[in-house]
Amino acid sequence: MLGLLTVVYGLLVMSLRPAAIATLAVLVGFAFIVTGITQISLAGGMDRSWRWLAYLSGVVSVIAGIAAFAWPGLTLLVLAVVIAWALVINGVVRIVGSVANRDRDLWWLGLLAGAVELLLGLWAISAPGREVLLLVNLVGIYLIVAGLDAIVDPLAGRRRERTEPVR
Repeated sequence: MLGLLTVVYGLLVMSLRPAAIATLAVLVGFAFIVTGITQISLAGGMDRSWRWLAYLSGVVSVIAGIAAFAWPGLTLLVLAVVIAWALVINGVVRIVGSVANRDRDLWWLGLLAGAVELLLGLWAISAPGREVLLLVNLVGIYLIVAGLDAIVDPLAGRRRERTEPVR
């Protein structure tokens, strides 16, 4: 059931309806707050010299979560721009790494993946608003794939159970 709901939500997000897109900011806000609370709760067990950094990152994460609720549009825009630039940077790094390791088997797959990341990132940054379109579609595609996986995995397990011989 959860898999089906995830697929439906992914399709809804990709429909570009404002309410569905706004829910992404809410999810990001929840993620930041949960991450921040977790970081703060785990900070006490860290090495004393680094504990302050764990507390600080936890507090910053909680504040970012609250900001996501207060300014959902700005949250999505900032997140989308960061992801677009991350695609550009990761694409360049992957291309350079692949070319540097041409002696490895299938090195060209890294080159191809890097080129796709680079081009997708450059496309997104080349016009205002495309970053959000890219973010929404990436999230939507991820949700659909994750939902399908949640549906298919239990079905495949049942099929295996029926076909395995009894010992």
